[in-house]
Amino acid sequence: MAEKINYENLDGLVYKRIKNMILSNELERGTKIIQSELAEELGVSRTPIRRALSQLAKEHLVEVSQRGLAYVRDFSRKEMTTIFEIREVLEGLTCRKAAQTVNKEKLEHYKGVYREAMESITGDDWRAYQEADVKFHFFVIEASGVRLLEDMVKSFRILSSSFIPGLVRSPQETFREHIAIIDALGRSDAEGAENLMREHLRRSRDALERAYLEKGTDLRKQSKHMSDML
Repeated sequence: MAEKINYENLDGLVYKRIKNMILSNELERGTKIIQSELAEELGVSRTPIRRALSQLAKEHLVEVSQRGLAYVRDFSRKEMTTIFEIREVLEGLTCRKAAQTVNKEKLEHYKGVYREAMESITGDDWRAYQEADVKFHFFVIEASGVRLLEDMVKSFRILSSSFIPGLVRSPQETFREHIAIIDALGRSDAEGAENLMREHLRRSRDALERAYLEKGTDLRKQSKHMSDML
């Protein structure tokens, strides 16, 4: 059960709580959101619930019908593919921009983090690698130095994590790709870094499409490995 809210800035807190419930699959894709029940669960009135749902609809995480009924957005295979195509272009561009300004010492730090994460893998426990992956991708996004680009990339990463909250491919498959991206950034090779990031995301998109065809639309429940930010 969700924890009730007792803080100031109620609208923002309710928005964040519902968004987290969607991204964590506590509110499952396609689920009808009953505002009265959600308001009671969070210990608030319906007003901040309505405002939060309106904002989440703008972010494409919620759909609101003409009758005012709200549902957690359920993405089609075509929509998922399109989101990854957009991510490929945008995150490739962040690498191109970041290659000129990125902190080289921090790149070496992330190389070490990835190596330590690989060494920590035991069986199906990929959590350390997943954490390293998320941090590195956001480090590159912020290193691009273009706020508008940062915001766009982050919004599409949130959309992709709403249907696949984890790793699409194994660390054994993606580790060398990440190291190659880091090395290209370290050489200030803008074109190389962009191409490597785009290829990295293209392979993840292809893996996602294969999994979609093999396992059906609800990939979140099919495999514990299908649960990361790529």
